[in-house]
Amino acid sequence: MTGHKPKNWLNCLPLAEWWYNTNYHTSLKMSTFQALYEYVPPHLSFPTIATTFVASVEEYLQRRDVVLDILKETLHKTQERMKWFADKKRTDRSFEVGDLVYLKLQPYRQTSIALRNNFKLYDRYYGLFPILQKIGQVDYKL
Repeated sequence: MTGHKPKNWLNCLPLAEWWYNTNYHTSLKMSTFQALYEYVPPHLSFPTIATTFVASVEEYLQRRDVVLDILKETLHKTQERMKWFADKKRTDRSFEVGDLVYLKLQPYRQTSIALRNNFKLYDRYYGLFPILQKIGQVDYKL
């Protein structure tokens, strides 16, 4: 938010604090604001064409619009970069009914297989399992 102008971080601190307190928390199943005050927090979204006769409020709205534009641009660039790295490792594979495939299990999550002391030596792939049915574009019944 202040990467372009690091000296202005103090001006953006209240907005960051508001965002954190009004953001949804998965552990609480609500925002911290809602947990504390027991009602949904009001949004700070003002119309972009709002005009006032108070100079300080007008200046605040203009600075806020600039910060929101920078945030949108930065988030868009970050999303594109994350997608590029994810697509770099991704390969398209398709299988037909009757093909034999290996099943990849994640040993730190999968506990129904034999529990071992050394996670490094776990089997990464199990099988050869035949594909019985193609359920979706990337879903198969083994």
